[in-house]
Amino acid sequence: MKKQTIALIWGLLISSSATAQQVYYVNDELTITMRSGESTQHKIIRTLKTGTKLEVTETHPDTGFSYARTQGGTEGWVLTRYLTTQPAAKQRLASAQNEIKKLKTEISELRSDLKQTSTKSSALDKTANQLEKDNKLLSKELQQIKEISRNAIALNKDNKTLREKLIRLETDLQTMEQQNSVLQDRSARDWFITGTLVTIFGILIGLLAPRIRIKPKSKWNEL
Repeated sequence: MKKQTIALIWGLLISSSATAQQVYYVNDELTITMRSGESTQHKIIRTLKTGTKLEVTETHPDTGFSYARTQGGTEGWVLTRYLTTQPAAKQRLASAQNEIKKLKTEISELRSDLKQTSTKSSALDKTANQLEKDNKLLSKELQQIKEISRNAIALNKDNKTLREKLIRLETDLQTMEQQNSVLQDRSARDWFITGTLVTIFGILIGLLAPRIRIKPKSKWNEL
């Protein structure tokens, strides 16, 4: 009965010591030893420096030792009090310094981006001001163009009226030229006829004149 009780208790101790595997780190001591057994009398397998990452498979509170495995595959017992679930302060400091360095780089990049953004914003403001000036100038020019366009429309109307008057005057001129031409033709014809008649009349006189006889005076006296 006692043997069974002892076996049961031993089994419970073994089951309690076989906890789930956890990751531990050698704490801030300079070096610790990994031994072949759970005492300082056992053989030293190797020494472990601060920050060495270990995989712990067993922890025995009664002996103060934990069974661990290095990343290289070496297994042995180390004192539990030298282990911690967090990386060593030196590693945390290095990690924090790297993080700070990274943050400084990001801040520097953000400052550079902010400077570029400010420069671009200033350039955009200048461009916006220039565009506003150009817009005012274009609006003024557009107003002038509208005025010119209105004047051009009025001039176009006047020009159209003048063209119509010119066409009427040209038509009247052509009519008058035609009438003048007709009158000149008629006058030339009349002069021609008159000249012809005078010529004919002269010829007739020339033909008839020799035949006309003048009576002597004696005969007239007798009468």
